[in-house]
Amino acid sequence: MAINKINVGGVKYDVSLKKDLIEPDSHQPVWGYTDYARSAIYIDNKLNKQHIKQTLIHELVHAMLWEAGAVDGYNDEKLVNPLGNMLYSVLRSNNLKV
Repeated sequence: MAINKINVGGVKYDVSLKKDLIEPDSHQPVWGYTDYARSAIYIDNKLNKQHIKQTLIHELVHAMLWEAGAVDGYNDEKLVNPLGNMLYSVLRSNNLKV
């Protein structure tokens, strides 16, 4: 993945692929997670290219909601999953770079 840093609401997030990604709070395997305190997005390196991109978009939705101050919604998977999936779909369907 070529992206190393991405600007979200004026905050530069480091984006990196990690082996055997485990979410720190739940201690469960995940495809990706965002560490807001470190301004970092981690994505499991075992995913195929399409799933890496889809997971990055999902984690960016988390980060965008966090940076926008949406404290009630930034970690709500019932909100983030559909938004991330639709954003990914719109970008791909319109041949926008993802």
